[in-house]
Amino acid sequence: MKSFIITLLCLLSISLQAQDKSQRIQEIRQRYADAKSAVAHNGKGGSPAKDMQISINAQLSIEHDIWNEEELFFYFDEHRLIDSDGSFQSCERPYFIIHKAFVHGHEIYAEYLIDPKSNMLMFSYSKSITDSGMSIEHRAYFDRQGQCIQTRHDNEIDDVTGTGEELKQTVGNYLRIFRAAIGEEIASVNIANGATSQLSKPAQMQHIRTQYAVAKDKIAKKTSTFYPYDVTITIHNQEEGDCPPTTDVIHLYGEKKNQDALSDIQCYFASTNRVLMGFTNYNEYLYDPQSTLPIFAYTRSAEEGNQYEWRFYYDSQGQCIESKTDMEDGNDAVVAHQSAQAYRFLFRLIWSLT
Repeated sequence: MKSFIITLLCLLSISLQAQDKSQRIQEIRQRYADAKSAVAHNGKGGSPAKDMQISINAQLSIEHDIWNEEELFFYFDEHRLIDSDGSFQSCERPYFIIHKAFVHGHEIYAEYLIDPKSNMLMFSYSKSITDSGMSIEHRAYFDRQGQCIQTRHDNEIDDVTGTGEELKQTVGNYLRIFRAAIGEEIASVNIANGATSQLSKPAQMQHIRTQYAVAKDKIAKKTSTFYPYDVTITIHNQEEGDCPPTTDVIHLYGEKKNQDALSDIQCYFASTNRVLMGFTNYNEYLYDPQSTLPIFAYTRSAEEGNQYEWRFYYDSQGQCIESKTDMEDGNDAVVAHQSAQAYRFLFRLIWSLT
């Protein structure tokens, strides 16, 4: 009798687990349908556009003209988080991520359904094309604790649990990039350490102007950039209430010196542009090819027909050696340097995690 009861309890537990799994998968499918509908209506019919697109264009081989093209699409909503003191903090949280890649002539496509409250992966779908032209699809479903409860490889179901760590790590990397792009995650850097450059100020200014011209020629593809690694980020957002929509475009330009080395890639130039109704703000940041620190920052702001400009020149150690502005109160050279460092950090983060 005792063994019969134990067996019965085990069967009941298995039945309940299967029922929970079935209900969870049904919930995920509904959430997936809702997310796809939200993506389709994003920015349409009076709905505010809330998305981020990251485009990566990297040349892998100059001899054979091989490029790696990747795109990341984030669709997000604004959520309110309660701090320990009871105050509210608004933040953007992605609910759906799409990854597209064209690598060595192969297309890769992936979707990730995210719980925006917990930032945990709920479902993933991927499709890739083999060398023979065969299409391979993969699906994975996750419970509320982040454990994979079912995978589907093509049409075959695998009920093994506890897998999916690589998928969760991939999503974690993408979410970290998202936070850095909207300014939530910034590198901790020492901007000025008291060291000074050995070059005279005229020599430093000439060095900055020369490097600026070189960078502009590289961007215009007038000169060789070794192995270019360029990133473009476009963010559409509109906060709650009567806030107008904003569009941010970030360009990050980088290169690596040879085909084999992966550690020498660096960002040599960055630009940002924000459009908010009648207000525009454009920035440029130039990085020293040796120290990789910012050596020049430029800002142009325009509003209601008025335009203002700031220029900051830095030595190779990050010390501001000259500033130029057409306003009585100059912009903060330290803040501009910090912004330049943040975009360099974002570039390195995207390169290392994709």
